[in-house]
Amino acid sequence: MTKTPSGVRWRHSVPIAVGLACGIWAFSLAVPRLTTQLWGVDGDFRAERCTWEKVTAEDTELACFGTFTAADGSFTITRIRAEGWFETPPTGPVATRVGGRSADKAVRPGFLTSLFPMGLGLLAFAFPAWALTAAARDLLARRREVAGGAGGAGGAGGAGAGSVAGTMASG
Repeated sequence: MTKTPSGVRWRHSVPIAVGLACGIWAFSLAVPRLTTQLWGVDGDFRAERCTWEKVTAEDTELACFGTFTAADGSFTITRIRAEGWFETPPTGPVATRVGGRSADKAVRPGFLTSLFPMGLGLLAFAFPAWALTAAARDLLARRREVAGGAGGAGGAGGAGAGSVAGTMASG
């Protein structure tokens, strides 16, 4: 029974590399945000200065700098950034979370802001994961075929037509 190969070739190395790079980039954005949302310190963000920043050629987002005060009052961060989730500059305190006393970004509580980068990362890893798994399976199958055919027609130690002993005996 012959197994058809997966079809993964060298020409797929560029899409594999691009997929891995995009996945790593997306996870590098999502994982710190997600850990802050899960285990961060609750508190209030008060905006002091907000500016519109260009994200892409068509899109802009409101980035605000201000002060974060922990909910229990244990510490205050004087210059912290909160970006991407304001439609207008906030006029009062906004519930946020930070990763600790040395944080430089405040994130909004809730998982919706992490879903897009996490989904993008998983989607970007889909093709490289399939291609690398398929290529590894093909390589293992080729090695098994070579190892299975190495004994020759004489088997292990027999004097069949394919072995050296069989050739010498008949010559």
